[in-house]
Amino acid sequence: MNKLCLYILTTLLLGFSVDVLAQPYKTIKGYKPYKWMFGMHWNAVEDDGSKFQGLFNTKDTWNAMIFPTKFTADRYFNYGWSLEMGGAYNRFEDDKTINDSTGLASNFASFDLNVKYSFYSSYNPRARWIDPYFTFGAGYTYRDNANVSVHSPSVNLGGGLNFWIKNWGLQIASQAKLNVWPGIWDANNHESYLHHSVGIVYRTTTPVHTNGYFGKKKYGWAKKSKRYKKKKGH
Repeated sequence: MNKLCLYILTTLLLGFSVDVLAQPYKTIKGYKPYKWMFGMHWNAVEDDGSKFQGLFNTKDTWNAMIFPTKFTADRYFNYGWSLEMGGAYNRFEDDKTINDSTGLASNFASFDLNVKYSFYSSYNPRARWIDPYFTFGAGYTYRDNANVSVHSPSVNLGGGLNFWIKNWGLQIASQAKLNVWPGIWDANNHESYLHHSVGIVYRTTTPVHTNGYFGKKKYGWAKKSKRYKKKKGH
């Protein structure tokens, strides 16, 4: 549990740093990076039940599959806020450490509804190929043989990065999923875990400036032509 708290604190600090250090070149109000975003991802679950050990021990504690088994749909609203729905499937192998035990094989499935806040609109317009974001929400996890409850509701906290090339992007994300039953602060509660993913995302519309960024003052052809009155006597 302490490991999850440390992870959450690190995520919050990183998000705050990105927002503070973002170049204050020009914040464009009404800048919408997309309307819908769909993703297909590879996912890895770290569910070894330890506090600090094995956080990056991908060989012994991370469970992943060779093909993408996580899918997301994201609806953007305004001012950096969006709503993401997602589902994932994974398989725990018996040679991995699962909640302080080995020799377990389990099916894993999760369903999540997350609110996302993107720092996209705080950036210099020329640097908008990179899109860091923070996310929080609720989820449900199914594990049939992982030394924990089969059904686990959770509170989700995490963050990620999108790297854009026009409408296509690479997304890297990570979440701490804190189980809320039988007890979020229970030291013996092993239902909480870390969920990581990397995948390809596609946005349905290209970024649009809606407050006249390509305005009349910047471009000469947008200026009104002057009209001259003919002087009397000529």
